[in-house]
Amino acid sequence: MDIHDESEKNNKDEKMPETAPTEIEALTIRLEQCEKEKNEFLELSQRMKADLMNFKKDQERTMQSFMQFAAHDVIEKFLPVLDSIALALKHVPKDLEQNGWVKGITSIKQLIDAMLKDINVTEITTTGMQFDPAIHEAVSQEESDEHDGKVTEELQKGYMLGGKVLRAAKVKIGHKKE
Repeated sequence: MDIHDESEKNNKDEKMPETAPTEIEALTIRLEQCEKEKNEFLELSQRMKADLMNFKKDQERTMQSFMQFAAHDVIEKFLPVLDSIALALKHVPKDLEQNGWVKGITSIKQLIDAMLKDINVTEITTTGMQFDPAIHEAVSQEESDEHDGKVTEELQKGYMLGGKVLRAAKVKIGHKKE
């Protein structure tokens, strides 16, 4: 190796440090910018994913609410039919209880009750319960020291659909003698 080659090598080494920091700094700055952009896109992607999930949940709730509203209207119109069937079965003479026709109507009532249960329709508990104007409709009163403020008789069944009153129960309530 000659001296000329070594001096060129030294010159190259001397030039590298002068240009290298500027280039490295520029690349470092560019890398930081890329990292920042990547993080911003990642955050945006996560927000959009969360927004989409929230939108889907909102749509499911809206659809559920719509279905309950539609069911509410149909069931509410059907309740008088159910009341009539129950009333008819309540007045079947003892000697006809084993009649095939009566058993058929009883089976139909049981099927209707099961269907209502499947769609989250429940009967409102009444007799012996404290009167609650949110779920009971008082249509008459009777004097009773032991049942003051309590339901003494159910005159018409009440129903709830998904925790909301479909039809308030018509009841007789007790009150203290004065």
